[in-house]
Amino acid sequence: MGTPQTRTVLALLVWHANEVVPLSRMIDELWGARPPSSAKVQLQGIISRLRRLLGRERITTTPTGYVLHATTAELDVELVRADLARARSLIADGEVALGASTLRAALGRWDGPVDPPLVESVACRLDELRMTVLEERIDAELLLGGDADLIGELTAVVAEHPLRERFRAQLMTALARRGRVSEALDVFHSFRRTMVAELGVEPSARLCSLHTRILRGEQDTRPAFPMPRKAHRPRQLPPALPDFVSRADLLTELSDVLTGAGTRPPLVVVSGTAGLGKTSFVVQLAHHVRERFPDGQLFASLRGDDTMAALRQFVRALGVPADLVPSAEDECSALLRDLLAGREVLLVVDNAGDAGQVRPFVPAEPGCAVLVTSRRSLTELEGARLVRLCLFDAAESAELLTRITGAPPGEALVARCGGLPLALRIAGALLLDRPHWTSDDLAARLSDERTRLDWLEAGDLDVRASFNASYRQLPAPHQTLFRRMGLLPAAPVPGWLAAALLDTGQDHAERVLEDLVSWHLVSAVDRGPTIRYGMHDLVRCFSVEQAETEQERDAVITRARAAIARVAAFSTAAR
Repeated sequence: MGTPQTRTVLALLVWHANEVVPLSRMIDELWGARPPSSAKVQLQGIISRLRRLLGRERITTTPTGYVLHATTAELDVELVRADLARARSLIADGEVALGASTLRAALGRWDGPVDPPLVESVACRLDELRMTVLEERIDAELLLGGDADLIGELTAVVAEHPLRERFRAQLMTALARRGRVSEALDVFHSFRRTMVAELGVEPSARLCSLHTRILRGEQDTRPAFPMPRKAHRPRQLPPALPDFVSRADLLTELSDVLTGAGTRPPLVVVSGTAGLGKTSFVVQLAHHVRERFPDGQLFASLRGDDTMAALRQFVRALGVPADLVPSAEDECSALLRDLLAGREVLLVVDNAGDAGQVRPFVPAEPGCAVLVTSRRSLTELEGARLVRLCLFDAAESAELLTRITGAPPGEALVARCGGLPLALRIAGALLLDRPHWTSDDLAARLSDERTRLDWLEAGDLDVRASFNASYRQLPAPHQTLFRRMGLLPAAPVPGWLAAALLDTGQDHAERVLEDLVSWHLVSAVDRGPTIRYGMHDLVRCFSVEQAETEQERDAVITRARAAIARVAAFSTAAR
């Protein structure tokens, strides 16, 4: 660009692009209080040289000065400002990695230190802009966990800029997170001595707070200057069923439980056998009470074992950027409780496998409420209101089929579905898909127990698959007893007969039976002197299919006959 004076004039024009730079301002910057008599002529010569280099139309003359015309895309400083604004928006929306990359690209627009001959005010502003971009890039990388990689860079930056507090805070945070607590504290004390000696002031309250948290061992605290986070009020409930039937009294009762005042958040667990409509019922209930929880309604399915994925989903829905979500389950649960404090949020946790999966979602303070569905009873869950859904009776079954198909069903079809809502919905879907069938036609196809489950499938609705999801979660002895019970006649099974099927003691067999009751795969159907256990007809159809070989089928019958003979002989001898 030629002489230092030419670069100074260009710097003024570019910094104030598309604005008039007064002639007097240029003269002051070039020569100060004692300009030469030829100042105007020399300045005109500089402008002429710049016009030859940049194009005559680029710089225009006004009555008071000069204007350099440029678009935003031509100005590095404007591109940096645009990158900075975009990065802040990305980070606020949780895209921290992309925001950090954008900030690195902005810093890449600097080729080196500011040219010394530039106007002092312009040089200071360029330096300040670069420091701001650098600080925010380091903040973003701290959020991403890049502590170790940043320590060397921050050490050099702090030495170069000893009075910039934000760099000190970042270095303290990076060191503390790497376990180098004494060095982090030394950074604070060195800064404090510098501030007191040179400026006569103490470090800010924010830096002192970071120092205190490090002293307490809170090494995983976020940077002292965290990025902003947007407030969220999630509305995650699935839609309620338009043809929902029955259970009106239970909806009213549980609505009162969820919305009632208390010293702890209400926790309701709805359990029942596979296909009983637990999720549909809980979603219906959640819609009944959603106005009571204005800060949001959260919904996630655990699918039996994915607790951490649901925790991440909830904290992200409440406004935490993805890169700030803790990787450990206990930390993520603690963060969720922190986010829920003082808020009114309804949490719906679908398909929990055990109480241990539910506890991470339970808030510590009243105001929120938790709704859970499970195929187990979860009686070990502290403070929970336990609700076991029942099968539909004949009238409720007929009402659901009527709402689905628009026509009353026959009694035979209602009986074949056994009051199981999933089976009823599949039957309704089949009748809609096959308008040439009557309900008696479908009932006839369901009459054979060996093929009944083959028919009870429509799209993603499948009775067999629903039962199989429960069966796969059973321990091996429970699976063995479950499938062997299905091979017996439909009469209820006492504990001594279950012991024969398992070839084990009666106490152990009865514990396995009671576990199957908790899983809602068998039920206590005869509570006389001896408890007997039975199966729903559709569950029995599934159980029969699980027999591994014909030899197992034969062995079950042989063991059952032998056990019955022993009991009969004992009874005869006793008489």
